Amino acid sequence: MNSLPIGVFDSGIGGLTVVNAIQEHLPHENIVYVGDTARVPYGSRSPGTVTEYATQIAAYLEHTGVKEILIACNTASAVALDAVAARTALPVSGVIVPGAEAALKLNGSAPIGVLATRATITSDAYRHAIEHLEPAAEVVSVATPLLVPLIEEDCMDEPFTMKVLQHYFEPSRLHECDALILGCTHYPLLADQIARVFGRPVADTPTATALALAESLRRHDAFTDSSETGSLSVLLTDDADRSLGIVSRRLGVRITETRKIDLSELAAPENGPSGSPTA
Repeated sequence: MNSLPIGVFDSGIGGLTVVNAIQEHLPHENIVYVGDTARVPYGSRSPGTVTEYATQIAAYLEHTGVKEILIACNTASAVALDAVAARTALPVSGVIVPGAEAALKLNGSAPIGVLATRATITSDAYRHAIEHLEPAAEVVSVATPLLVPLIEEDCMDEPFTMKVLQHYFEPSRLHECDALILGCTHYPLLADQIARVFGRPVADTPTATALALAESLRRHDAFTDSSETGSLSVLLTDDADRSLGIVSRRLGVRITETRKIDLSELAAPENGPSGSPTA
């Protein structure tokens, strides 16, 4: 069991920011990453649809043979984590609670800010997680749907990206906050730019998530025994070579292979994995 990989999934390739942190903190663990690039984005879909997609991918990962599942998607973590956990015997975790905990460590008495997709903001998942940990905390949430396209078009360093960030910050109460959660797995790729506009450090959700995963593996006595550098298989439901190249290059993530899988395999995971490596 310990030699099995960790299963990670997201609606696209943004979850590689979390994978990058896992590789840094758990360098010997093998990882299978599913990016649902054929059905991205999840942030504009209904909770029922997101739950359907998330449970399909989790079932697929369980069938392929993983020891734990990490939902590296804020939207799916917000609306589908309980459903996924109920349908698998494996440990399942998400990114919401680690992100909330990381923000509370930075926070004083001021509100905590959240930047995320509309679906994540509407779910109030971060508000609920923060208030569960610190009932007196106030949360300022802002939907920022333009940020993912800017990242996937490799526009992080363009001057107009700073203008887009200012567009979201200036009319909001975000400047009143002590801490800021980047509530989409793409957003850490803009962490430096966001921190400049915010004027303070932002919560490091990928690192917090990787450390929470490490604690789960310790609790389940599931660390790999290998001393070799772990592998990373990236499985995509549609071609996303350009976006994958941009994100992986920016992060420096180590990818062993990339493979396309059909949506039919997610709908019927008993058929098993197929596809041929493309990288």
